[in-house]
Amino acid sequence: MALFFVLFLLASSLTQGYAQFQLKNEAFISLLITQNGLDFMKELLVNKAISSLASLGLPNIEKTVKIPVVGSVYMVLSNISSYHIDVPSSHVKPGETGISIIASGVTCNLSINWYYSYSTWFVPVKTSDRDRAEVQ
Repeated sequence: MALFFVLFLLASSLTQGYAQFQLKNEAFISLLITQNGLDFMKELLVNKAISSLASLGLPNIEKTVKIPVVGSVYMVLSNISSYHIDVPSSHVKPGETGISIIASGVTCNLSINWYYSYSTWFVPVKTSDRDRAEVQ
């Protein structure tokens, strides 16, 4: 019985000591975000986004529309790619759930190949055209 009591005290003292050890070694991280740091990160992220988007190729856009009298019109925009993006103004806004980067006056130059064709039910001739466009 005495041996059981000694082991019980020894085990309970170890458990208590472990709990106290945990309380004394609590850790935390403190972080201070300044407006200068936010502005630096904003410029870095905006420039990275511009370089990523400038070489972005978009998928083709195809649509067929039935128009009375005209008939079916088939339209395609292909080889859509951006080659210049300009962000004249941007600012960063910290919030409760994250950080927002707001850009205004953004322009983008695109190059697009376009194509359309149509035919009517009363004239069995197919009409079509195609070209390349530069869009801002």
